[in-house]
Amino acid sequence: MKKYLFLIFFVLIFSCREKKDFSEIEFWTLQLSPAFDDYFHELINEYEKTHPGIKIKWVDIPYDVSIQKLLSSIIAGNPPDAINLSSDFLAKFESIKALVDLKTLYPEDTFKIFLPNALESCIVNDKVVALPWYLNTYILIYNKKLLKDAGFTEKDLPKTFSELIEFIKEYKNRTGKYAFFWNIGKDSYLPIMLESEGIKMIDNDMKKALFNSEEAIELIDKWVQLYRNGYLPRESILATGTKIIEPFQSGDVAMIFTGPVFIRRIRENSPEIFKNTDVASVITGRTGRHELAAMSLSVLASSKHKKEAADFIFYLVSAKNQLKFSKLTITFPSVIEALQDSFFTNYDGTLESKARVIGVKDLRFAHRLRTYLQVSKFDILRDIFDEAIQNACLNKKSTRDAINEAVNEWNKILQEEF
Repeated sequence: MKKYLFLIFFVLIFSCREKKDFSEIEFWTLQLSPAFDDYFHELINEYEKTHPGIKIKWVDIPYDVSIQKLLSSIIAGNPPDAINLSSDFLAKFESIKALVDLKTLYPEDTFKIFLPNALESCIVNDKVVALPWYLNTYILIYNKKLLKDAGFTEKDLPKTFSELIEFIKEYKNRTGKYAFFWNIGKDSYLPIMLESEGIKMIDNDMKKALFNSEEAIELIDKWVQLYRNGYLPRESILATGTKIIEPFQSGDVAMIFTGPVFIRRIRENSPEIFKNTDVASVITGRTGRHELAAMSLSVLASSKHKKEAADFIFYLVSAKNQLKFSKLTITFPSVIEALQDSFFTNYDGTLESKARVIGVKDLRFAHRLRTYLQVSKFDILRDIFDEAIQNACLNKKSTRDAINEAVNEWNKILQEEF
């Protein structure tokens, strides 16, 4: 009997010791499973072999519910140790002190491996609250057949927003169909247009809205008039940003302006449309600057294993691992070393490689133009702007009145921030 009791005691002691022999890092990604299961399983297995005291628990969550799910987990006291977030949402979580300032864990020189414009998107209130991960910039995706049928050639493709407006009108006048789909009234891209034209949405101190200047109202009104006069589809003010690819895939529009990452979706979902699809460089305003879309990796302040979690996300953003990921997608790495690989400069005749070569060339001019994303209540500001555009487009208010009211609402919120 004593032998059995001793054996049970030994097993219990051994089990307790086993639990203390490793640290579990829970890591969340956004809608990357099952497409990239093999990639992550391989990386995690490799990491655990070289870090025997660490176990990685990978959890993939839907993009659309990611913010609410993370907020709920924080309130419930069981958030992950590390998470993949769009850099758009970093200010929101930094405002509630939910993210670790990685400068407290590593020397400043550690961050020199990143593209400066990519790292910039992960800095909030002078804190490095995330590492930039995979990046996307914008390109023009167009249907060659539809353009040819309308009497246009590649030389007619717009390169600036001013040229785009004229092209939209001319195409509709010739064909009776829509040339272009762009979200202007929901998840609006108009702030990107304004910033690219050199018109700031907000001042440098994040205390005052600036998008009701005469020039800003004039530029916004051009897009409002396009909608009112039937040159833009109804969905332009109703559909969310995630729907931008659908009108192109169905052949309802000739062009869209979005990330090259969508090319693969067009090929898979609409093979006939894909046969006639081509790409061109980003459309910009007079500054030549355009928006950088950055996915990032953060460590939660509540983690009991902050340094271990931070070491793991640094492993994910290594040149080797980012290059491997870029070869599975049409995205761009945030690490300078990875971008120097010939993979990003070689055109092999495929549309994907053409988009990649164009995108990497434009990447150096990409920045976070929507600086108001640094405001923790940016989503409320976004919704106010969107509602103003909707009201103007539906002729409920003049563009001037709608924009002035939106600016006043922004300023009230910005004053509350400080």
